[in-house]
Order: sequence, then structure tokens, then C-alpha cells
Amino acid sequence: MLIDGYDGGPLVPGESLPTRPGFWSNHLLAMCSDGRTAERLVPEWFGEDGADADAVSETLFDPERWPVFRLPAEDGPGAVVVYRNLDGDHGVDYLLVHPGGSHVE
Repeated sequence: MLIDGYDGGPLVPGESLPTRPGFWSNHLLAMCSDGRTAERLVPEWFGEDGADADAVSETLFDPERWPVFRLPAEDGPGAVVVYRNLDGDHGVDYLLVHPGGSHVE
């Protein structure tokens, strides 16, 4: 997959990830963590198994492979999600894509 601005990133297809057990706990726990909390964040908060979450996290956060997938919308623009796994600068990028289009913003 080619996306402008991600020339240096090793993008790989990740369309199957949102349906895998352990995906949503990884995605949501990353949003809940601020690095300051002493409380351990656990996948069970989201009804998922820790072993499943561990297996998916190896795929999601691999610096050699940045998973990318599209989240279509029924009416209007959808999103392309990129797990940007740069060392020291990791995060999830959400890019706007218009229906039937291939150009992202």
C-alpha cells in the first residue's frame, strides 16, 4: 500500500486485524494509557483474553511492519488507520478517505 507521507514506513495490509480477538483491547488500552498511571491496564476490561491481546500486540506494534486498514463509512468519508511504529514516535494515525476514492488526507 502506498500512502503519501509514509514513504519511509513499511506499510502492510491489516484489514483482518479489527476482527481478531485481542485487537480492540490493544487499540483502546493504548488510548487509555498516559504513562503516569500506576494501575495496570488489562484486556479483560474489554472482555478479551490477555493471551489474545499479547498475540495481536506483536503484530500491531512491530517496528518492521506498520499495519494499515480502511474503515469505510456508509454515508460519507471513511478512514484509513495506520499504526505508525517508529522507534520513539509510535502512534495511530487516522487519515480521511472519500467514498470510492484512493487518495487520503
